[in-house]
Amino acid sequence: MLIILLTLISIRPFISSLAFPYLNYGYSLLFIAFLISWIIIKKISLEKIKPLRYPLALLCLALIISTIFSLNKINTFSQLYKYINGLLLLFVAASLCHEDKTRIMRAIIFSGFVISLLAIYQYLFGFQHLLSYMSTEKITNAFALDYVERRRTFFPFVTPNILAGYLAMVIPLALITKKKGWPIILMSIAILLTRSLGALLSLFPALFIYFYLRNKSKRKILILLLLGLAVIGVIFVIRTLAHKEHLQPLFSAIARLGYWEDSIAIIKARPLAGIGIGNFNLIWSRYAHNSYLQIWAEMGIFGIISILWLITAIFKTALKNLKDAVRTKEIAGITAAAAVFLIHNFVDFSFFLPEVSLIWWLICGLLLAA
Repeated sequence: MLIILLTLISIRPFISSLAFPYLNYGYSLLFIAFLISWIIIKKISLEKIKPLRYPLALLCLALIISTIFSLNKINTFSQLYKYINGLLLLFVAASLCHEDKTRIMRAIIFSGFVISLLAIYQYLFGFQHLLSYMSTEKITNAFALDYVERRRTFFPFVTPNILAGYLAMVIPLALITKKKGWPIILMSIAILLTRSLGALLSLFPALFIYFYLRNKSKRKILILLLLGLAVIGVIFVIRTLAHKEHLQPLFSAIARLGYWEDSIAIIKARPLAGIGIGNFNLIWSRYAHNSYLQIWAEMGIFGIISILWLITAIFKTALKNLKDAVRTKEIAGITAAAAVFLIHNFVDFSFFLPEVSLIWWLICGLLLAA
């Protein structure tokens, strides 16, 4: 069964929920059935998730309330699988032994390695063919044309920011492995080719967490931060040289502020039960570009409290596990990987894309398994 689990985890990032919705639904239902079978066959105990019992109970309650009071119950039922899949995977991952946990991390790193190769290939050879296709099909979306004309890599995801957020989450895991040369190098190149400021601004605080938890010298941490600021500064300058207004970093920041303001208005209208999972939609965007605001808007006050409580309980457990000096490096890497995702979701929406978020639920389970 472990081979099936490794296979399902490895192919998850390649199935875009936005580009291939029907394939995504089929995969998700298959994965849910497999995880339920795993739990039954392995007779997994609830002991591993005991520290999470109260936030998980509140999250389940929030999901029920959100569904009952949803503005569109069909949309809500069609999106519930994301939470069901994530919670089941969290449960299964928390029950894994150390050897299986190591194999899972290798599977995640392998997928990140392959995706990095594909992203670099796209940068070198793929954009000319894509530009010809868009010209033939008369695709005029300004952001899509920007990605192609400025060669901001995004394959196999739909935007450079999602690819960058995914790679930023995998890089700390790659730091754990003994053979970390090529995967780290290729993933670092790929994430730079996305030119995503949000992902890089999320990655370097997470790397700070990694080295701090490993008790590295303050000098090394300072050098890392300075290097990170230099890289971010270079990409910021490159982005500001764009002649089109919508390509400027300031335009992106202002647009996000507008999304957040509209999201807060939705929250104020229905603060307790929310509008229902899957019902969030702004005039200019399907997402709030801040997952925490969108969770509150969709699931109400109980939803956002349960998610924040759950995150706190997971990290609290991870810090307790750091007392095991033998596996400090491993726990530090997994903690940093989970942190990258959470930081990046302050300015993005990968929490609602299962091709990325399911890996985060898995990583959280690995933290509990430690």
